[in-house]
Amino acid sequence: MHLCIKCKGKGYCGKQPCPLLHNIYKSKFKEILKYLPDVRTEVFGSSTSFLVGRANYPNIFISPLVGNFEDAEHLYGLKKEEILKIRLNLFSPRIKVNAYKITPLVEKLQEIAMSIKPVDSEVEFYNKPKIILPFFSETPPIGPIGELKKLNYDNPKIPQIVDRVAEDYSVEGVLKIYKRFDEIYASKLFSCGILGKEKKLIPTRWAITAVDDIIGKEYIKKIKNYKVLDEPLKFENYYLGNRFEIYFLPKPWSFKLIETYKAGCIWNKSGRDVTVFDSEIKERKRYAENTGGAYYAARLAVLEKLDKMKRQATVIVKRTVEKDYDVPLGVWVIRDGIREALNNKPSKIEPNEIKNLDTQRTLDEYL
Repeated sequence: MHLCIKCKGKGYCGKQPCPLLHNIYKSKFKEILKYLPDVRTEVFGSSTSFLVGRANYPNIFISPLVGNFEDAEHLYGLKKEEILKIRLNLFSPRIKVNAYKITPLVEKLQEIAMSIKPVDSEVEFYNKPKIILPFFSETPPIGPIGELKKLNYDNPKIPQIVDRVAEDYSVEGVLKIYKRFDEIYASKLFSCGILGKEKKLIPTRWAITAVDDIIGKEYIKKIKNYKVLDEPLKFENYYLGNRFEIYFLPKPWSFKLIETYKAGCIWNKSGRDVTVFDSEIKERKRYAENTGGAYYAARLAVLEKLDKMKRQATVIVKRTVEKDYDVPLGVWVIRDGIREALNNKPSKIEPNEIKNLDTQRTLDEYL
């Protein structure tokens, strides 16, 4: 079961589709049906999101996601039912491509991805689209999927800065887009092969984590030059079955994410709670295998706060995943849940609570 918590549907066990995701799909099927749109071969709506698949990379599926909502990406604050309604109403007209070949058709779809505003679109499928396993660990759910036959769309609204940074190195491009817009738009451009000197498509799930990591590393360079925090602080938040406790301690920069999966929750079907963690002191050189994309999403939110405070600190994030979190909605839940916690008024930490954090282990792990 520890493997399931590390894997979260990536296929470490060799089983496809993921048995846990498939069971979630089966158990939630009646609920899913409530939110599904009228499925037909022609769809009119707005392209508000974009998906680059991972399976069989580099021969993958890419798809604009077409629905009738102005924003299908910035979801924090919504109830689970509202999120499912928005995301499961997104049609996925997909085509199969090679990630290293930017064909004229791929370039057309890239135009949609580059738009900062929804693009009015008309889609025709070869056959009636079907609802396929809609859940993933890093990304929000999607609705009916089908093979794209024809696509017409209005002029996309592409910011001038996109053309200016398109030939930069990918790291530079990501940072410029993030500073001007946000990490969501940056990861979409990064995923669609628009940023970087070597153009290639990158699966959405990989791109989200890569962008969080790129931005985080840039922040770390800055915050290491700030003064150490004066006193310990604690921030808290609860959202969609995720409890966040964030501790800022007056010590030089280091970071640790501790995730506790309660017995019977989404990724833990055993009879006991399971806790995993990843951490860093100076620089993390290996992928955070235990906590995955959540690590980089959590770290980014923390670093944004430290940069605003013009301080550095040892930060420990404790995330408790409870039974209420019964459908995976994406790592944005962690990133934005921690951002909201850090917007709340902090409380002071009792000495005993600091002692229980086992901070020495955090500092010694990679020495």
